[in-house]
Amino acid sequence: MRSSSFNQTKDVDALYDRISAFLSQQYKYEDEFLITTLCFCSNPDNIYYTYNETYSATYFGVREYRNNVHNMVLEMSKTLGTNIGFLNVQGRTYMVRNILGSDYQPYAVLTMQLNTANMFAGIKNVVWEKDITIWLNDTPVVLNGNQLDPKQLKITFKQNSQTFQDIGGRSYVYGMNQGAAYSLSYVIGVDSSPLVQELSGFKNTLIWMLVLILPLLGLVIWFFTRNVSSPIGRLIVEAKNIEEGNFGIQVSDQFNSSEFQYLTDAFNSMSYKLKYQFDRIYKEELALRDARIMALQSQINPHFLNNTLEIINWEARLSDNVKVSRMIEALSTMLDAAMDRKGRPIVHVSEEMMYVDAYLYIISERLGKRLTVQKDIDSSLLDLYVPRLVMQPIIENAVEHGIQPQQKGVIQIRIFREGNSLIFEVENDGIMTQEDENRIARLLSDDYDAANESSNNLGIRNVNQRLKIIYGDDSGLSIKMNRNGHAVARIVIAIDQSKQ
Repeated sequence: MRSSSFNQTKDVDALYDRISAFLSQQYKYEDEFLITTLCFCSNPDNIYYTYNETYSATYFGVREYRNNVHNMVLEMSKTLGTNIGFLNVQGRTYMVRNILGSDYQPYAVLTMQLNTANMFAGIKNVVWEKDITIWLNDTPVVLNGNQLDPKQLKITFKQNSQTFQDIGGRSYVYGMNQGAAYSLSYVIGVDSSPLVQELSGFKNTLIWMLVLILPLLGLVIWFFTRNVSSPIGRLIVEAKNIEEGNFGIQVSDQFNSSEFQYLTDAFNSMSYKLKYQFDRIYKEELALRDARIMALQSQINPHFLNNTLEIINWEARLSDNVKVSRMIEALSTMLDAAMDRKGRPIVHVSEEMMYVDAYLYIISERLGKRLTVQKDIDSSLLDLYVPRLVMQPIIENAVEHGIQPQQKGVIQIRIFREGNSLIFEVENDGIMTQEDENRIARLLSDDYDAANESSNNLGIRNVNQRLKIIYGDDSGLSIKMNRNGHAVARIVIAIDQSKQ
């Protein structure tokens, strides 16, 4: 965000929509933030906001901020400068920072209500913890139990260190991490009595086990000497064969001992699974080979490309060229999805459809009214997870092979549930022949050599490969002809796995 660009905007409603859209794009899907607000120093009563619906953050939280917190934020911002400040109001924790202009003077204030349960989940997972209090700068936040007082406990924090200490008959873990703009200190009260009880019970159990085992020791030695040496020797020989790379080898010997027969069966099963996993990884490497080739062919500095698009976008906005600006924003959305800078291989269905809409907007600008898009989407499935960019290659394939040859057509997008499966269907009214269907079936098969295929064909093949690698052979992509002769691309994902 640049203050000079906003100052040139005369349309208040358009400014509000642009800033709200920017906040939603940047922070709405960040798990660490529940509510994000922004106000300009020149008009602090006008609050722009977004909230994360995944964690039940609603407009009521925004209203609570406006009524009880906003004035405190404005007062704090006057003394922050370039630092980060924190507020704890009625159990809610807010992070405050100024946004500076080119003259290093604040022109806006950005405030975020932290999702402390998610952000500090690692601290809350300390074994046998009872009370947890952290300090963001000097602002206390109680994560569990009662608030702890370092002065009362006579605790002195040392920068970038952690200490375990018994104080007053109780154990505490405390430490401090000093950042460039803020510090994080914590004190964790630990109840170690369960550990003592478990160790005492284990000691008694160990004594009784020794008493019972000693009389049987002689019998066990005789039994192992007679019935174990030979089976183990046989298994060792075959294990060395596996070590040398002979996966899938099987032990055919039959042993009198049921236990060793079970081990033999388990060994054979393990050997088979190793071969299966090796073959699967090999296929995965083949699938990734094409992706690496495509990546090398299109290797461009993503930061340079993003910055360039941003400059072009602002130039278009300053020239009131809304059409070009929206196309650049759609392209930027597709670029962010392709680069995956946040390292999220799976996303919500709703986010995946946002990428689809961005692509379709760009295509619609090329085809205009000649392209009709119809959607039938079950809204209850929008929070399920799917692999990133699993739909866009399918839509692109429908445009290139179904719509482009005729320079017009209809694309239907359907998302629904079928039993325990999540179904995506993309239908276009282009004519699909039986020869086309057979060629696509070969393209999607595991043993097909796609080295000479186009990038679009590699895209749908990689979608099928990714789905089978992630969810198993029951999931994947198929493209077939329906009763009307139209091409229907169908993606199947197990719903239980799409919730992970």
